[in-house]
Amino acid sequence: MPRVDDYKTAIALAVADLKQLNPQRLAVLTRGDYFSEDAREGLIIPYFGQPRLVSWPEVIVSPPEGQGDLPLTEQILILHYLLKATGEPLSGREIDFRNVPEGGFYWSAFVSRAKKPLLETFGLDLDLYRRVAAALGGAPGTAGDVSATYLAFPLVPVTHVLWRGDEEFPPEANILFDETIPQHLSTEDIAALAGASVYRLLGAAHKMRQSH
Repeated sequence: MPRVDDYKTAIALAVADLKQLNPQRLAVLTRGDYFSEDAREGLIIPYFGQPRLVSWPEVIVSPPEGQGDLPLTEQILILHYLLKATGEPLSGREIDFRNVPEGGFYWSAFVSRAKKPLLETFGLDLDLYRRVAAALGGAPGTAGDVSATYLAFPLVPVTHVLWRGDEEFPPEANILFDETIPQHLSTEDIAALAGASVYRLLGAAHKMRQSH
């Protein structure tokens, strides 16, 4: 597992690169909202439906109210999206992780970070998944026995698909992406984002189970 120092180094490298870029141009490429006030400017980028503020010239990622610190892993994903996003519009055609560049190389990390926790938590309780997905803004789909799509970033939807299984086959799960996702994130970041999409749901599922 990466250490905190590794995360901080990744943030510092991304910040150094972003300081050289024009946030107004990035707003076009990322579909973020540009703002300018007093001596600062920046972007408001939705992250799983929650607004995140990235301000220049210091390039700091924060909640819009400016209070509290965001997880380092979340900051890295947001900064990397700003750096890599090309503005390529969604195609509407979905792929799974093995179809992204070097997806096979990162497959075990993807399974352990995202697919396995999704399946272990919801594979035998699809109704719980439906409730959690609805609570967290997932748009229900028609794939599998239950599916939902979340907009991680303006150009990066993430879709969870679950099958309940039967006497012959165990429950199964998959996570799908628009085929344009390599235009906006590296493969390592795609794996991390898939994990983030699942862990949001695990926290909500835990709270729902406690409340019943």
